[in-house]
Amino acid sequence: MKTLYDLLGVRRQASHIEIELGYRRHLNRHLLGLGVRPLSKRAQQKLQTIRQAYLVLSSPGRRQAYDIDLRQREARRNRLLDIGGAILAVSSLVIGMGLIVASPYFPAWPGFSGDIARPLRQITGSDTASGLVQPVLATAR
Repeated sequence: MKTLYDLLGVRRQASHIEIELGYRRHLNRHLLGLGVRPLSKRAQQKLQTIRQAYLVLSSPGRRQAYDIDLRQREARRNRLLDIGGAILAVSSLVIGMGLIVASPYFPAWPGFSGDIARPLRQITGSDTASGLVQPVLATAR
């Protein structure tokens, strides 16, 4: 969310002089080197927004009203983000629990223990029926 402070490139605690300098810096950036060339529509819109930002922030009463409105909008946005995060966490938990509960009913799903046990049985030579390891004895002759 771009604020008027961001448009002018100043911090929120900026003094009136810093706001003035930010405004002039943007004016110089957009107007220098134009010579006789007319401004494009986009440049005109950008300068108009910068001018409106300067008019709001240069007046103490308007700036105070804007700061109050900005704080209220940010608080609303943060509440919505908190609610969205909570909804995401709960839905992830519900989906995860559903998968855990449903896993015995879907034997075709690969199971972690089954995937590990099969190669271990092949390596160790264990009995598949009892699950016990049968030692492989090498007889020396």
